[in-house]
Amino acid sequence: MEFRILGPFEVRDGDRVLRIREGKQRALLALLVVNANRTLAIERIVDELWGERAPESASKMVQVYVSRLRKLLPDGMLLTRPPGYVLEIERAQLDLHRFERLLAEGRAALADGGAELAAAGLAEALALWRGRALAEFASEPFAGPEGARLEDLRLAALEDRIEADLACGRQADLAAELESLVARHPLREGLRRRQMLALYRSGRQAEALGAYLEARRVLAEELGLEPSPALRELQQRILEHDPGLELPSGAPVGAAPTPASHPETRYARSGDVAIAYQIAGEGPFDLVLVPGYVSHVELGWTTHPFAPMLRRLAGASRLIVFDKRGTGMSDRVADVASLETRMDDVRAVMEGARTPRAAIMGVSEGAPMSLLFAATYPERVAALVLLGGYARTLWAPDYPWGFTEEHDRAFRDGLDRLFGPRQDAVEAMRWFGRYTDAELAAFVDFNRRAASPGAWRALNAMNREIDVRNVLPAIRVPTLVVHGTDDPPLPIGVARYMAERIPGARLLELPGELHFPAGAALDRTMDEIERFLAGVWQAGGWDDVEPERVLTTVLSMDVVDPTRWAADLEHHHARVRRELGRFRGTELGSAGDGVLASFDGPARAIRCGCAIVEIVRELGLETRVGLHTGECELVDGKVAGIAVDTAARVAERAGPGEVVVTGIVKDLVAGSRIGFADRGMHELTGVPGEWRLLAVELGSAG
Repeated sequence: MEFRILGPFEVRDGDRVLRIREGKQRALLALLVVNANRTLAIERIVDELWGERAPESASKMVQVYVSRLRKLLPDGMLLTRPPGYVLEIERAQLDLHRFERLLAEGRAALADGGAELAAAGLAEALALWRGRALAEFASEPFAGPEGARLEDLRLAALEDRIEADLACGRQADLAAELESLVARHPLREGLRRRQMLALYRSGRQAEALGAYLEARRVLAEELGLEPSPALRELQQRILEHDPGLELPSGAPVGAAPTPASHPETRYARSGDVAIAYQIAGEGPFDLVLVPGYVSHVELGWTTHPFAPMLRRLAGASRLIVFDKRGTGMSDRVADVASLETRMDDVRAVMEGARTPRAAIMGVSEGAPMSLLFAATYPERVAALVLLGGYARTLWAPDYPWGFTEEHDRAFRDGLDRLFGPRQDAVEAMRWFGRYTDAELAAFVDFNRRAASPGAWRALNAMNREIDVRNVLPAIRVPTLVVHGTDDPPLPIGVARYMAERIPGARLLELPGELHFPAGAALDRTMDEIERFLAGVWQAGGWDDVEPERVLTTVLSMDVVDPTRWAADLEHHHARVRRELGRFRGTELGSAGDGVLASFDGPARAIRCGCAIVEIVRELGLETRVGLHTGECELVDGKVAGIAVDTAARVAERAGPGEVVVTGIVKDLVAGSRIGFADRGMHELTGVPGEWRLLAVELGSAG
C-alpha cells in the first residue's frame, strides 16, 4: 500500500486508488500519514481536527473513524497505542519519506561537487510533488501550519536543484524559470539570489542589477526591511564583475542534456517505424503530451519554454512524451505522416508505456490529431487539453481566423529564416513567446536539431490541408482549451471556435500572451491544467468506460450489376472480408450484393475501398463504394446511426469502379497523398443538407 501526501491526498493499493470518505475521516487519515510512525494522543487528534470548536463527542467520533479506517487498511497498520493511535508504515510507502531521502542524497552530492548527480536526484525528488500538499484540508486546523512546512521544504529543494543546475552551466534556461518563481514568491531571497546569478552568468548584468533593485523595493514595501547582507554583497560583486561569480574552470557551459538531466528514452514500434518516448513522474494519472510541429524528447528538458512545462506536468502526473515520426529521436521517414498514422503512433506509445487510458494534451500543431484521437478512441482518453491549438489552418469564408495566403507565405518565409543566419532565425521565432534573445537562440537550436529543413517544409505543407472542424461536436471527454489573446499566427478566435463546438469545453484565455505562455502566465496555465486534470481524476475520469458514441468512417459498397454474380456470392464476400481484415475494418453486415463496414481511420477506409474495387474487377464485376466519417452509436460493439445511412447514400452517387467520399473524409486525410476529384455539392436522399462529394483518384491510394 502506498500513501501520497505531496499533492492531492491518495492511498493506493497496487493500481487501485482507495476511496476514502470525505470529511473528518479522510482528514484523520491524512493527519496520521503526515505523522506516520509517531503516536498521536487522542487529545491532540481532536485539537488538530476541530480546534476550539470540538464537539463533546469528538473523542468518540475519532474512535468511530479509526474503526472505519481499519476496515480499509491492512491488519496491523493502524494501531492503538496509549495515549492514542499510530499509523505504522515502511518509509518506502510514503512519498514524503521518499522525497526527504532523495533531498538528502541530492544535497550530499552537491556538497561533494557532484552537480549533475545532484541536479538529477533533486529533480527526481521534486517530481514526486503533484500539487500543493494538504490543500483539500484547508478548513482543518492541522493543515495550515503543516502545509506551510511542507511547501517551505519543497521550495528549499527547488532552490537546491537550481543551485545544482547553475553549477552545471544551465543559467540560460534557469533565468526564465526563476523569473516565474520570483513572481510567485517575491519575498524569498534564496530565489532572488539565484536569479541574479543566472542573469549575470548569461551576460545580462543590467538585468541582474535590476532584479536586485526590484527585490529591495518589494522587501521595503512588504516588510519594511533592507535586503540581507548576502544579497547586498552579491549586488556589489556583480557591479565589480567579480571573476569568482563565473563558472569554475572546466565546468560545463550551456544546456546540453546529459543522461541525468532527462528520463530514459525508450522506443515503441508503430509498424516499421520506431517512435521515441519517455515516462516521467509518478502522479496518480497518465498524461500523454502530443507535441507541436517538432520536438526532441531529450533536448526538451533543458530548453525553454518546454523545460518548466515538462517539470510541472511530470510533478502532477505520470507524463508520457514522444517525438513524432520524422522528428527528434524517432525514425526518419520518407513522407510526412497523416493524422491517422500519427494516431497509430500514439497508440503504440501508449501500449509501450502500458497506458490503457490517459489525458491527452495537444500543443499547437498537435491539437488537430489530439482532437481526432479523442473522438475516435474515447475509451482511451480521460480528458483533453489543447494549448495554443486549432482545428483548421487556412482561412475560409466560415472560418475568418485561419491563415490567409499572405500570412501563410510569411509563415513559410519564417521557416526559411529558421535555417538561415542565426540572428535572422532568432527574429523569426519572436512570435513564439516573450523570451530573451538567449532563450530564443536556444529555441532556434532546438528546432534545428529536432527536424531538417525539408521535414519542416513537408510538415507545413501537410498542415495547410488540416481541417478537423467537423470532429469537434463528436468529442465527448472533458476538454480544456488554453490560448493567448495576442497569439499572432492563431488569433483567439480559433480557440473560441473550438470551445463553442466541443460539448462542455472550458476556455482559458491568457491576456497579452503570444503562442506559448511565459513566466507567470505559464505558471497560471500549469495551475489551471493541473486543477482541471485533478478534478477529472477525482470524478473517476480514468475509470474504465464503455463509450456510447464514437467517431468512425463507414464504407458502403455494392455491385453495379448484381445479376451477373449471384452464383459467386460467397467467393465475392470472402475476398471482400479479406480486404476488410487487411485494413482493420469491421464488417457491419451484408445484404445481397452490398457490404457495410466501419474503420477507425478514413485513409485506411479509402485504401480498402480502392482495393475492393480492384479485386472485384478481377472477377469481371464493377462495384461502387461510398465513404463518410461521422459520429456513430455503439450497439453491441458495432456502429449505427445516420453516418451509416449517409455512407450508403454516397455510394449511390458513385459510378462503376468509383470510390466517392464526403468532404469530411477528405479533410481528415491530410498528408496521406490521396488525390481527389471534386464532384460538387449534392443532396442525399433522406440525409439533411447539402454534401460536398469527391471521387478518389484510384492510383493515388495505393
